[in-house]
Amino acid sequence: MGIPNQIGPLATGTQPYVNQQNFGQITGECNGYNPGMSPSMVQNFINNAVREYYDRRLWYGLMVKGQIVSPGYYSTGTVTLTTGSASVVGNNTNWTPSINGIPITQMQLRVGFTAPIYNIIGLDQVKQILTIEMPWGNQSLNTSGYWITQYYYTFPNIKYFYSVKNLQLMYRLWTNVPQNLLENWDPSRLQFMYPRIMASMPPDINGNYQVELWPAPNTQQTFPYLAYMQPPNLVNDNDNLPPYIRADVVKHRTIANVLRYRPKSNPNYSESTCVTIAAKEDDLFEAGLMSAASADEALFRQDIVTWQEQMPMASIDWSTGMLAGGATLAAMSPVMASDY
Repeated sequence: MGIPNQIGPLATGTQPYVNQQNFGQITGECNGYNPGMSPSMVQNFINNAVREYYDRRLWYGLMVKGQIVSPGYYSTGTVTLTTGSASVVGNNTNWTPSINGIPITQMQLRVGFTAPIYNIIGLDQVKQILTIEMPWGNQSLNTSGYWITQYYYTFPNIKYFYSVKNLQLMYRLWTNVPQNLLENWDPSRLQFMYPRIMASMPPDINGNYQVELWPAPNTQQTFPYLAYMQPPNLVNDNDNLPPYIRADVVKHRTIANVLRYRPKSNPNYSESTCVTIAAKEDDLFEAGLMSAASADEALFRQDIVTWQEQMPMASIDWSTGMLAGGATLAAMSPVMASDY
């Protein structure tokens, strides 16, 4: 099963034409170098080798496309909050499990600009009570205005965003921006409307990669992206490596580790032979990665990038975070390629 709003190769899908072997075939071949090992141990070594391979480069076969969907703002009714309580009582709010198709538990609650942004973690729809991630820390409020929107977005499998586009204003968002810039520019997150920054956040409660879009969109918007993913572990015999990830290279590292596993008990080789072959397989793994990287550069060039290939990013005054050329005019005007 894939990730919502994301398209990319699946390990459980049809084997890519360019691939050599599936998981079961790799396991069987590598297990033959040390038949006393359990196949499950060999599979662990394969997944270790595969992850080492993935981390060497942003491989073309790991690229995916997707979209970030912003639900906009919701502010119907009022809320009652009590200091020290994580329950938010709605008055004439008509909250539902999702807003514009986005689960409310993926969204955040705001009450004014002097209180933190709280993640919503639960909803009692009948009683119209939200549960937020931490107790309300400010003074108690009765029938206060509020809004619900999405500041933070979670991606369980993304390693690196190649590009994210704002199609409202025709520019790329600045990605991989540290939080300290946002904290300097807009600590209370007063600005909203059209995002121009994607800033990294701490992992979510499930350990997934999380980012903040700033300024937060106040209308329903969609932001297309290209990114590099971290594939899940190979599990079933018919699982496939991502496209253009070479099984022969993965096998070199796996065979080296298989031979180093209890070499005295290996029925096929002496201990010294196991150590010698393992060292050669390690060398072949490193050489294979270099060869694979060269071929990968031909598929999607990334080692050399010319300025003409870059879609314009938002023109930002980096001392304030504002769009250059005047706040109101710049915020409402598309960025044209001729301006760069």
